[in-house]
Amino acid sequence: MKKLSFLAASGIFMLFIMIMSCNSQSSHSENENAKASIQEKETVVTVYYFHGDRRCTTCKAVGKVSKETIAENFGDNPNVIYIDVNIDEPENNEIKDKLEMSGSGLFVYDGKEKADLTAAAFQKAVSSPEDLSEKIVTSVKGML
Repeated sequence: MKKLSFLAASGIFMLFIMIMSCNSQSSHSENENAKASIQEKETVVTVYYFHGDRRCTTCKAVGKVSKETIAENFGDNPNVIYIDVNIDEPENNEIKDKLEMSGSGLFVYDGKEKADLTAAAFQKAVSSPEDLSEKIVTSVKGML
């Protein structure tokens, strides 16, 4: 009789452990789902530098300043992305069409809004790159 009571108590204890383990895993899954939905709600800002195969000194400066600005100011932020797009390559036609590009340009895009920094980029990339950098940072921060 004592053995039977011991086995019953052991069985109940094991059942209790299993239930607690399942609840713990369920809570873990719920926490992961909550984290995923929070991350989905975070805004991703992409800085696109569009250019062709042939680039002048100013075009190259726009690319250099914009890429360095994003790396220096947002390098540790996974929600800020820099993409260099050669519009002469056929694989870039989709993004070129989506953002209505036909030439060189610099854009900050959050999936809804598009800030066109092209004019400022080509005016300032060579003569005052720090001003262009500041404009890029301000635009990105405004969309985050």
